Amino acid sequence: MKRIFLLALFALNFSSAYAGEWSFDVSGDARGAYGYSDVAERFEKNDENNDGFGDAEVNFSAYYEADEDYSLSFNLDLMVGINEELQDYNQGRWGEEAYVISNTPLGELQGGQMYNVAYQFYEGAPKVGILYNNSDIVNFISNPNWKRTKKETKFATLNTTYINTDGVAPKVNYITPEVFGSKIGISYIPETYNRRGLINKHADYAQDDGWLGAFSTTHDMGFFDINASISYAQFHQDDKEFSAGMRISRGNWSLGGGLRKTYIDGKEEKAVTNAELPEFFDEYREGQSWEIGLGYEFGPFQSALTYFESTSGRTKNQDKVWMFSNQYQLSKNILVYAAAAHVDFEGDNNFLENNNQGWAFVGGVGVTF
Repeated sequence: MKRIFLLALFALNFSSAYAGEWSFDVSGDARGAYGYSDVAERFEKNDENNDGFGDAEVNFSAYYEADEDYSLSFNLDLMVGINEELQDYNQGRWGEEAYVISNTPLGELQGGQMYNVAYQFYEGAPKVGILYNNSDIVNFISNPNWKRTKKETKFATLNTTYINTDGVAPKVNYITPEVFGSKIGISYIPETYNRRGLINKHADYAQDDGWLGAFSTTHDMGFFDINASISYAQFHQDDKEFSAGMRISRGNWSLGGGLRKTYIDGKEEKAVTNAELPEFFDEYREGQSWEIGLGYEFGPFQSALTYFESTSGRTKNQDKVWMFSNQYQLSKNILVYAAAAHVDFEGDNNFLENNNQGWAFVGGVGVTF
């Protein structure tokens, strides 16, 4: 019902537009990767030495342009994952994003299943290749602090430096027109639970609402270009989140980083006792994460060396991820990937099942259309 309401909202918003032209587009990509992991001897039972995963996404869009100032697009993105450690699509192993975007001289209005403005604005460490996200490495070396399956959801630490608590839960976004290279965005999320986010569906606050605001700026400084973003969010009334990132670029090189802080502002209510809620399932609510990275791009080749660290504010849970990820555009539609990573995942105690450490070496191929 809420999704129908959002679509109706955009239809009303655009009803004053003049007759224009429609255009349609279909695009997508698919990736497959094989990896060899070499974990510390005492953690050998936690993972297989040889593993692989695949994912694919198809994007459908219908674009209506009334004139140079008014346009409207309907979008549907479908995705699927094979043998992924985190089953965090909307439906577990597959998912969808359905949203509408309206552009007018007063700004951009978005609605539906989509990411918030903090995610859309975020600037941080450069990322490329098969290990584009921090969570991609867990397909080869599992992290006891990050779990998302049909039976269990647990994020004892943050897995990003941008705000992703609400995933692609249905929401309304508004983004102002760009002024002097800067813009402001606001998101309202009626219900924050979503499988692509961090919240356990059995938590007593899973259906609470949330909102956030973000600021983005881009400037040519002459000697280098700078992109920066900052965002603030409130979930479950008392959960506060802050994120900031910056990237500096010159020629083929880029250097960037970011940080994120979460905290509970006020007295935390005890969660309702539920067998579906594992220990430390929402420790991400009191934590911090940061990243830094160096990127290089030359013609069809891209490379990035990054470091990511995340810690809980109340327990010993901690993540450290070093990644060196590369990609080469072999042809118009074919990419090849090569990457190496080292991880150190620590739990609140020394039990083997709560910790992991080691190296992973990954190669893969991607197809775009």
